[in-house]
Amino acid sequence: MSADRCVQPAASAIAAAIAATDYTRRSPLAIGGRGGHKEWQHFVILASGMDLLVNFSLCDDTRGVAAPGSELPRIVLIVNDGEWDGDVETFAANEVMVRGGGIDFAFARNRLVFDRGRFRLSVALRQRPVVLDLELTPVTYPAHIPSIAMLDGPPLHWTVVPRLRASGTVTVNGRTHELHDEPAYHDHNWGHFLWGHDISWEWSFVLPDDSAVPWSLTFLRLSDRVRGTALAQDILVWRGKHLIEVFRERDVVFDTALAHLRSEPLFKIPRVMALLAPESAADIPARFAVRGRTWRDWIECASTPQAVAQVLIPNDTNLGVTIFNEVSAHSQVRGCIAGEEICFSGRSTMEFIRHV
Repeated sequence: MSADRCVQPAASAIAAAIAATDYTRRSPLAIGGRGGHKEWQHFVILASGMDLLVNFSLCDDTRGVAAPGSELPRIVLIVNDGEWDGDVETFAANEVMVRGGGIDFAFARNRLVFDRGRFRLSVALRQRPVVLDLELTPVTYPAHIPSIAMLDGPPLHWTVVPRLRASGTVTVNGRTHELHDEPAYHDHNWGHFLWGHDISWEWSFVLPDDSAVPWSLTFLRLSDRVRGTALAQDILVWRGKHLIEVFRERDVVFDTALAHLRSEPLFKIPRVMALLAPESAADIPARFAVRGRTWRDWIECASTPQAVAQVLIPNDTNLGVTIFNEVSAHSQVRGCIAGEEICFSGRSTMEFIRHV
């Protein structure tokens, strides 16, 4: 059998697995179900000379003035190609069409769709000079992590595709970047909770600098907001297309430096929200490490944060702000799984949730 014929069934199987696990759930509130639903489709592209984050989200509108069953559709976009840019845009109900049971978002002229085994992302910000048109091809099977315990309500759910290839164009303030099979990451979260609840998390992934390296990984620690009690902590490791190891709970140890990353001035979006969180320093460790070990296998990931941007979201429960710190980092990974040694360096995006 030719190599091309082998690749096609694998791509079809990956596409089928994504369609079966990564589909949009939608809130049940409009048909009489529970409110407080949040759901987002998240993408990070680590191109040469550029970091790009794009997030399409739907959240139940919990404001007292909101019509019953209404939602807040948002796009978050952050790009750094030597200069930070981006924005948070919210859309009116008559600008939005989202198909539950698939991955098909239309927010005004912006689109996210999964079709024929590929994600298509098309975004043009209204107030900032950022336009992108990308096609992302998954090269790993997804992992579905259901029922992550929460302190203030039902569990959170997570589907992750750690490795994709991104091609297309990104234009930032007149600078056009042509992308050809650049490394990318995708995940999808959904559940019923409110910003301002007793929740915090630290999450990251690592994609190798050398595309020939078969390994990729992602890790998560979910805790209470003071980070005193861990609710979940996992390291997921892929070799090639397949998830081959999950280190869980007691197998996982996190280690953070006491010193903090110095990254000034901080880039914050939406810009008007910076008035509510004007701090010029971020609660981000200068070094961050995670280790996983079982009786047979082990892995270590040491990350050095380099730059940070903040997404500021008003709390649902009070007048405070939930801060999403989106951190560019470089990571070193070592380990041994099923007798095979692991040693590579790679780029990461880390996310630290904090509160004001």
